[in-house]
Amino acid sequence: MLTPKLKQQIRSSFDGAKTQLSNFSNRSSQNKMIAEISKTLMGEYSDSNRIICVEAPTGTGKTMAYLVSCLPIAKELNKKLVIASANVALQEQILNKDIVEATKYSSVDFEFAIAKGRSRYVCIRNLINLTEDNSNSAELFEDALLWDEKPTKTDLDALIEMTESYSSKSWSGEIDDLESPPENSLWQKIACNRFTCNSKNCEFYNDCSFFKARKKASNSDVIIANHDLVLADVINGNNVLPDVEDCIFIFDEAHHLSQKALSHFSIGGSTEFMRTSIRQSQGAIDQIIKITKSQASKSYIEKVDESIKDLVDLLSELDFNENTFLFSIKGIPDEIRNLTQQLFVLFNSAYNDFYEYKENWEEFNKANKIDQSTSDNINNIVGQNNQNLSSILSILSIFNKTQDPEKPPLSYWINQSKLVNKKLNYQLNSAKIDVSDSLNNLIWSKAAGVVLTSATLTALGSFDRFNQQLGLNSKENQYLRLASPFDHKSVEFRVGKIKSSPTNIFEHTQEVALELVKRIDPSSATLVLFASNHQMQEVADLVEKSIDCDLLIQGEFSKKNILEKHIENRKNDKGSIIFGLDSFAEGVDLKGDNLNHVFISKLRFSVPTSPIEKTTQSYLESMNRNSFMEISLPDASLRLIQACGRLIRTETDSGTITIFDNRLISKFYGKPLLDALPDFKIVIE
Repeated sequence: MLTPKLKQQIRSSFDGAKTQLSNFSNRSSQNKMIAEISKTLMGEYSDSNRIICVEAPTGTGKTMAYLVSCLPIAKELNKKLVIASANVALQEQILNKDIVEATKYSSVDFEFAIAKGRSRYVCIRNLINLTEDNSNSAELFEDALLWDEKPTKTDLDALIEMTESYSSKSWSGEIDDLESPPENSLWQKIACNRFTCNSKNCEFYNDCSFFKARKKASNSDVIIANHDLVLADVINGNNVLPDVEDCIFIFDEAHHLSQKALSHFSIGGSTEFMRTSIRQSQGAIDQIIKITKSQASKSYIEKVDESIKDLVDLLSELDFNENTFLFSIKGIPDEIRNLTQQLFVLFNSAYNDFYEYKENWEEFNKANKIDQSTSDNINNIVGQNNQNLSSILSILSIFNKTQDPEKPPLSYWINQSKLVNKKLNYQLNSAKIDVSDSLNNLIWSKAAGVVLTSATLTALGSFDRFNQQLGLNSKENQYLRLASPFDHKSVEFRVGKIKSSPTNIFEHTQEVALELVKRIDPSSATLVLFASNHQMQEVADLVEKSIDCDLLIQGEFSKKNILEKHIENRKNDKGSIIFGLDSFAEGVDLKGDNLNHVFISKLRFSVPTSPIEKTTQSYLESMNRNSFMEISLPDASLRLIQACGRLIRTETDSGTITIFDNRLISKFYGKPLLDALPDFKIVIE
């Protein structure tokens, strides 16, 4: 329950924000958000979980609101406050701006730290081994088990520079702190890896950038992370973050969380990777035998090759569509399942043998004085192969998994590609289409408290779609929709009068181009949003000679450069037009005279293109459910609102939104889509 002391701390933090934040505006919606988060997390809703979903439109000050309430509560409950953003850029913003401001106005003292995945940090042991003179010898690379080739001079120069910078403490060991990060292939050779890490047994443990960062995080009250890190960490057993039970989570930009989760609950492995891995594991065993004088091992290479050949022969007969074959929701055909089962048995036996030699090596290494570079090299080889074999067993086991008729099916598909030697390579993939149970088991049922917030959480005026995606139950959690502080009645939302339906792609494209030429003011600031790159390019070709101002097209420049150029144009009183896709419909903040008119070419209905989406559609249809009404329409509503949100970013902003989609007036779903919009002045031409 909220004690008088805690209430006073929250009030004091809020009062501090009033005086410390230069852009502070006292809003009733913000007060409501603070109150409801506080009551939820402190268990004042006795029949509810300590989970709250808050839709807080732009301008409500949601970040300040959740910090004012959550910081004192986390301290009171002796829990870590984990703030998870949608991406690294937003993570850095919270770290460098929002949290710094909070240290000034918060009534409680707190320490904070940023948390990143292990692979963002250098393994100093690997870095030193690869740069030392003796590590350039042929012996290190002769088996091509960890390092696939000897580093080039350029690579060595980069490695030497990193080593010197780390030694002089001018570099923290994070890849994000490097002015010129190395190529990914080189970084992966020296990055921290949980499978090759010796942890406390490593001579560089006390100087390790990753373990330093983890220690700092463990000693902090607030940990700033991102969605991907949180998901990866809870799946892999909390290698970076504290136990879920000891955390209050804030998921900012929470509308991204479901898609992030889907990608984390997927797995894949190729036939060529299997071939290579069985040889590498045998090579690792041979090195261990050579050093420890152990008995020779059984080789599985020949049998694995035979089974893979049989599998490849079967897979080559499948009817691939653009190099992808999607299995039906009934699962894997018996003949393919039988071969993956054979491979699983072989790899399981190979892994058991490998693990025995791995343990023998670890014991031998402890008991004997082994040259450090040799020891490190073998440890890396062993760790890498342990990871490879484990991942192969995971994908093969899933391909042999029996479908539970009471649960949504898994999505199974094969990707086909050609190697340099023109051999065919087949990637086996599997993913969950429903992550709700997994998220509930890993986070919702365990966390000390959860706040999920974003400017757009509802679709068609309801949290139903959000709940469905994340496995949340409306009867068990708290929900809050805040009113926007902006005057949306000043915005004119026009449904442009056009003859062509967006389903008639050619005619619609031609008409959109003609309408843009007529409607765009070349002296103002315009954003045109398209649902497809093809239509965007076609329209650009048709209009660019008819519009007398800068036309900035996504793909020709980076998003950052386009926005910078656009703002520069406006500073110089020049007209400027941006043509963009989905990435410009979200996260673009063009205030005041930097944006006067938003054009939307058409509604963005999700067409199932990925295997996961197609499997989901098939599953819903098999249950006599309507995928359009359950998925496509709510998602289209959400995307439309997000696109419209680009126009009004402050209380003084105004302008016009025009959409060229006559389905808003000709189809049954047009009215609910219009009704779900903010309180715009709607004009049907």
